[in-house]
Amino acid sequence: MITLVMTNVFLGLTFIVIGFITLKSPWTIKQWRYASEEKRKNIDIKGLQELYCKSMVCGGLGLILVGIVNYFVKGNWSLYALMIIVFAMTGYMIARTRRYDKNPKSKKEMTIAATVVALSLFLVVGLFIGGKMESKVTVDENGLTIGGMYGFTIAKENIDTIYMAMMNELPKVKMRTNGYNDGQVAKGNFRLDEWGACKLFIHNAKEPVIVIKSEGKYTILNLYEAETTKNLYNELQNF
Repeated sequence: MITLVMTNVFLGLTFIVIGFITLKSPWTIKQWRYASEEKRKNIDIKGLQELYCKSMVCGGLGLILVGIVNYFVKGNWSLYALMIIVFAMTGYMIARTRRYDKNPKSKKEMTIAATVVALSLFLVVGLFIGGKMESKVTVDENGLTIGGMYGFTIAKENIDTIYMAMMNELPKVKMRTNGYNDGQVAKGNFRLDEWGACKLFIHNAKEPVIVIKSEGKYTILNLYEAETTKNLYNELQNF
């Protein structure tokens, strides 16, 4: 959870810094940087700078506020808030830009802009859906295979220990190094106190998890339903 809070605060501060840089330097604005001298006559650069600065600062403050509140009010709502703020800020900037840039947009430019927005939205939504989707876990004579995002295979002969525990009984999650974490679901590579680099596939942190030690490293996983996790554990015990 602390990683998600820090991410919001870091992004918020980054947005604020970029906003003030834009206010000081018009060259950070693409419309001005690549415009010809003739086209610059149709751009109110001061108005455009103020628009970008205000949008970035307001968006940044919103993200910081979400991060601070999320520290006290736990839950995955902050991820939704982050996406809403970013898309609202971007949409507002795009819509208001026409007020300060009177140059007509070519069909190609409009197509590119629409494509970039659509791809960004698709990427964020795809990441969110992929992160929330329950990992498919397969057990066979070769070992354990975890499918989906950040999935991998643990060979049967490399498994040293398997046991069940509650998350609060394990070393504390220190940070996410490469993974997905919305405050409820955690998948990918994380670092835990004492254990170091670990693989997490946690779908419900309030339910028991299966801990697998393989080649000196830990993999921690569970599924959304506690009963399904228990059945998986029993299957692994019968390797």
